[in-house]
Amino acid sequence: MAEILLVSCPPWGVVMPPLGVACLAEYLHAEGITLQVQDLNLDLYERATASQRSFWDFDTINRIPAPQIAARLHDAFGTVMEEFIQRTQSFPVIGFSANNLISAAFAGIVATRIKQQYPDKVLIVGGPGIFYSWDRQWISPGAIDFFIIGEGEVALVKLLRSLRSSATDTRRGEAIPGVLAMREKDTSRFVPVQSILDLNKLPFPTFVDFDLQRYNPGVAYHPLPILSSRGCINRCSYCIDWHMCAPYRVRDPKRIIEEIQHHIAAYHIRYVEFNDLLCNGSLNYLERLCDLLIESRLDIGWVSYAAIRPDMTAELLVKVRQAGCVSLCYGLESASDRVLKRMNKRYTRADAGRVLRLTHQAGVPVRINIIVGFPGETEDDFQETLSFLEENKTYIHEVTNVSAFVLMPSSDLATFPHRFGVRYKVPTDPATWTDENGLTEEERIDRVIRTCERLRELGIGNLIINYNKCDTRRRCDSFAAAVIPAALLDIDPVAPVRCEGRFRRRNGIFKMVMALGLFVFSLAADAFLTFIKRWRGSIIFPGS
Repeated sequence: MAEILLVSCPPWGVVMPPLGVACLAEYLHAEGITLQVQDLNLDLYERATASQRSFWDFDTINRIPAPQIAARLHDAFGTVMEEFIQRTQSFPVIGFSANNLISAAFAGIVATRIKQQYPDKVLIVGGPGIFYSWDRQWISPGAIDFFIIGEGEVALVKLLRSLRSSATDTRRGEAIPGVLAMREKDTSRFVPVQSILDLNKLPFPTFVDFDLQRYNPGVAYHPLPILSSRGCINRCSYCIDWHMCAPYRVRDPKRIIEEIQHHIAAYHIRYVEFNDLLCNGSLNYLERLCDLLIESRLDIGWVSYAAIRPDMTAELLVKVRQAGCVSLCYGLESASDRVLKRMNKRYTRADAGRVLRLTHQAGVPVRINIIVGFPGETEDDFQETLSFLEENKTYIHEVTNVSAFVLMPSSDLATFPHRFGVRYKVPTDPATWTDENGLTEEERIDRVIRTCERLRELGIGNLIINYNKCDTRRRCDSFAAAVIPAALLDIDPVAPVRCEGRFRRRNGIFKMVMALGLFVFSLAADAFLTFIKRWRGSIIFPGS
């Protein structure tokens, strides 16, 4: 009997097998732990009707609250879910991989059912979808025994060995770095996991646990995911990925060649997709990798994300194309220098235009992402982005994402909102923010719509549109007809936050004293958080 069933939770892509689960499985195999893998995401997708496949349409589900999507997704596949619940009876441990907030909430729903039917099962959840305490709040207390926070290979092996040797110990699994043990009344003390600094010590995923013929059927494009690095060199103010994946590390490029050679020999693939946050974190590394790809004559096509860097050269981009690159996706986000500075980007509008032009001239199709409605973005800033699209339409093959800005809890922007003029209309809900200009959700959505209209006018393709259509006054008009909780119906999304109770004094002197006190306190808190960030490298305490 296998020691653990690894489960990939929906919704996620179905073009390729999930890389995170594949990496975990390979590491467990190398450590002598028996396992089975179930891509529940693919199982549900294959048995979904045409209308049910909307659950995998990120252009649709990104507009609906994640817990509601997760519940509806679970309820829509009653027979399949019952079969899955029954299958878990054969495994002492079930490990769920949650790539996003929806899949985390879905894992919580399924775990609750398993616990009700098989209370002796040990249930574990890991992945980016549960990294922060904000994400874990959507999972019912008591449903999960352990969360694995951060890189999971070493932590999961230690946890499984602990479970194996201390099956009756109520405090088993505690004090393992990266493992958050959940007890009935409280949680254990969390010790952050140490990032794996030498990625070359990890075996590369061989995908032996997956039926690759099930992915992307009926299409000639059958890529496999690959990872050449972890982490990011950038520190964008709105991003949480660099927090989760720090520090930036790379694998030996020779290992990348060996991995691709294995996949070609075993599966006859013609394409790989780099899942790195960026392929050009180190330009010297990228050039070495391209040299090896050219020398090896593997005849492999590849795509990747990349950062806009002023020091990208025409010569390097030509080499990137010669090495088989068939597309680079740049996180442009904005073409306003003022907004780019607030985002903590390391380039200007002029830099972006130059890099896009050189990439196109090198023969590499250019894709970009755009974020509109960033805190502090004015109508003039927005128009600068639209004009940039028109000026560079010759060089842009596709705009992959057009997104209304979403404030991510635990990002630098959420930690230091006063630096960006952000204020919350509902203090407990980060989605209800506005800025010093009174930017509303309606205005952010309007900018998304106008961006898409301009893209159509310019003949530039667009793949995904991200914004939340649901607000506090109406039903969401999507396929799921998600209903906003009644408790939020009376909230005015554009009303300023008002202080209630004893702070609503009309005494002018009292108000001045309070304002001064709050100002001094904010300065002290800002200084303290800045000190902690410089000392620890991050202010994030993911297990808290």
